[in-house]
Amino acid sequence: MEYKKISFGRWFGSLVLFSLIVVLGIIWTEKSGVETKKIPAPEVASTTSPTAKKAVLLDVTFSGEVKSKTLSKTEFPVEGKAGENLLVSVGTYPTNTPFAKNAETHVKNFIEAFANDYPDRKSIVTSGGVSSESSVDFSHGKKLVSYLYSDYRDDGGAHGNVVYASETFDMNGKKYALADLFLPKTDYLGIISRMAIVHFVKDKNVNFDPKDTTFGGGLDPKLENFKTFVISGDKIIFQFQNYQIGPYTDGAQKFEISVADPEIKTIIRTELF
Repeated sequence: MEYKKISFGRWFGSLVLFSLIVVLGIIWTEKSGVETKKIPAPEVASTTSPTAKKAVLLDVTFSGEVKSKTLSKTEFPVEGKAGENLLVSVGTYPTNTPFAKNAETHVKNFIEAFANDYPDRKSIVTSGGVSSESSVDFSHGKKLVSYLYSDYRDDGGAHGNVVYASETFDMNGKKYALADLFLPKTDYLGIISRMAIVHFVKDKNVNFDPKDTTFGGGLDPKLENFKTFVISGDKIIFQFQNYQIGPYTDGAQKFEISVADPEIKTIIRTELF
């Protein structure tokens, strides 16, 4: 039997041709949609997706310069007798802060509600008229923003009165109650109550007596006594109502606690500050 000798050049050419066919086959396979196995990349939950299981608490981003807008409503002007039988309602709120729409809504609703209490001129029984004023103060910490609403009404009595309310949000729009700022199953109300009592007993400008039957219960460890608060830096500032811990002449009092306080730092949710 006779064997033919294959030259090196022919052998090398065959190898190149075979390699080219293999490469072209791979390219054709990928383009034709044939599935190839790949290691899947790890899934990353979007922080902006509404379906994300856990919201990411973003830092407060704010320019620092609060711009405000004033609304007013006047009813029943008497020609030639300015100030008589008038209803005047004014509101001021920030316009460029996070969730300023909430503040605007509060002020508008307060102004309209006050006007609706006096549907006609005859319902205003004082010659000096009636008035109301709603103002909104904005403050924030590192993670949370707060609005303090001061709603004043003068219905023609000896003096008007202010009612305070507040709202606190994170940057995802979640609203925070006082309990949300503290670790679960902690006696945060008891601790805050004791601290506030010690403070006001020492305060010579306030005639507070915890044993007083009229005002002594204003600092009891009850949620209604401490539900109005705002965040400012690393502090929680509580706003008390008129008559809550003292007579009207004492004014509306405030009390603040710091996250760094030894009695607070072990029970506070430090990641919010």
